[in-house]
Amino acid sequence: MLVVASRKCDKKNKIYHRCGCIYARRIKPDNRKDMSVEVAERKHYHACKYCAGLRGDVNVHKGAFATWSRKRNMQFNYHKPSDTLYIQTEVGFWKVFLKKELGEYLLYHRNTYSAGMNFNEAIHGDFHRQSDVKATESMEKLVEYITAHDRAKGIIMDDYRKLPKSTKQQKKYYKAAERRDKKQAMRRLDSIFASLEQSQAGMKRYSFC
Repeated sequence: MLVVASRKCDKKNKIYHRCGCIYARRIKPDNRKDMSVEVAERKHYHACKYCAGLRGDVNVHKGAFATWSRKRNMQFNYHKPSDTLYIQTEVGFWKVFLKKELGEYLLYHRNTYSAGMNFNEAIHGDFHRQSDVKATESMEKLVEYITAHDRAKGIIMDDYRKLPKSTKQQKKYYKAAERRDKKQAMRRLDSIFASLEQSQAGMKRYSFC
């Protein structure tokens, strides 16, 4: 990750900022220098308290969050005690952790969720790591993934056969949706036979055909 620092600072004020930080924008162009986080820390610079970490990313992306909330119908809630960002959509509930040793974010998805669920109830449920999403420095990539995931989920609820199959990842999702649909069909069939067996004694022998 590239960060910004001022060339003119004493030892006590050696601070680096994310590029979108309000304090980075105050550095005059002639005094500005860009470097990686690793180089900055090797040169004994300290992270800005405003833009560092997950809370800092929330500060830096305030404008973007407002836009995403409006255009994508998402709600963003930073939970300070656990240093976690929660993202709530119409069909899903997500959380973002910062893996500090990498300086990258990991995405988690709530196992079960319904639109009527309130925030406090949702954050205490069970989550799983979204394994097909690599750790990333980009909050925008995570938001794009969530948007695509929810769009696909909406298609699956209508008819999984409408899912796109252009890319390798899309084909993978299509196959997974196809397997789920077949399993659901078998469960429905089993349920029908079970009902018939209960209502008609002679029907049991046909359920093993």
